[in-house]
Amino acid sequence: MGGMLSNPRWLAAMAGGLTAAVLSLWAMRGMPLGFAAFWLTPLPIFAAGLGFGPGAAAGAAGAAAVLHLALADTLPAVVFLAAFGIPATLIVATGFRDGRLDPSVPLAILGLWPAVVILLVAAWFSGTPGGLEGAMRTAVDQGVRRMGGAAGDLPMDELVRVMAAALGFWSAVSLAVNGAAAQSALTRTGTAMAATPRWSEVRLPGWYPPLTAAGALAWLVAGGDGDAVTLSVLIVLLLPVFLQGIASVHRRSAGRPGRHFMLGVFYAGLVILSVPAAIAVTAFGFYEQWGRRTSPPGGTT
Repeated sequence: MGGMLSNPRWLAAMAGGLTAAVLSLWAMRGMPLGFAAFWLTPLPIFAAGLGFGPGAAAGAAGAAAVLHLALADTLPAVVFLAAFGIPATLIVATGFRDGRLDPSVPLAILGLWPAVVILLVAAWFSGTPGGLEGAMRTAVDQGVRRMGGAAGDLPMDELVRVMAAALGFWSAVSLAVNGAAAQSALTRTGTAMAATPRWSEVRLPGWYPPLTAAGALAWLVAGGDGDAVTLSVLIVLLLPVFLQGIASVHRRSAGRPGRHFMLGVFYAGLVILSVPAAIAVTAFGFYEQWGRRTSPPGGTT
């Protein structure tokens, strides 16, 4: 026991797992500020992994899953692992390369993992009436009724169609924000295992565009507007490219007069124009990642 207590990686894993379990179960039990607690759940896993290595991240996720099983049930443990435990561990494990942080593959995981989860959940509900769409429709209806509302007052078809994508989107955003926050805090305290890379210089792997093309083809051929599964998979696969479009806007605006005003207008446009603006930013991300190759060999394109 003394050896385990003197092992910083083991201590970090246990502390991270306990904190992650408290945050997750706090939200699942409906406690005050539970919504915020839920989306902060991956922060201690990232802190353990980025400060003490992938083994500590895996240990934290495993310890938190065991606490979910002991204090709640199988379903909460599965939700925790699918939403945060497994992807956070994968992001940390694939992020370290030759003693430095390379966010290329972790960035791709932000799109790949939600797509995998959506497909697995769709397969799980394939034998039920309405499949995944029917399960989401029932969940929305029950949630609205518990809040004293009526499902008939909502655009149910539109909500059901994008709900899986929205959950995947917010899970990926939570992972990205918490990972960046953990790395920033560890860097300030001098306990980070590797230096923080410049986000604006990160590039997605070259194998990622065919995945987005496959997602678009599946939606066009097998799904269409009425299919929630293929549409949701396509949307979450495009999320990393969208994030790279935002990073490219920041990179191109660096050093320009009125940069803060320009970025303010940019983000206001994202909010006001939402869908058209998101499509434009994603297209810009594709161009910046794979359309613009002007640097010489050995450059930092």
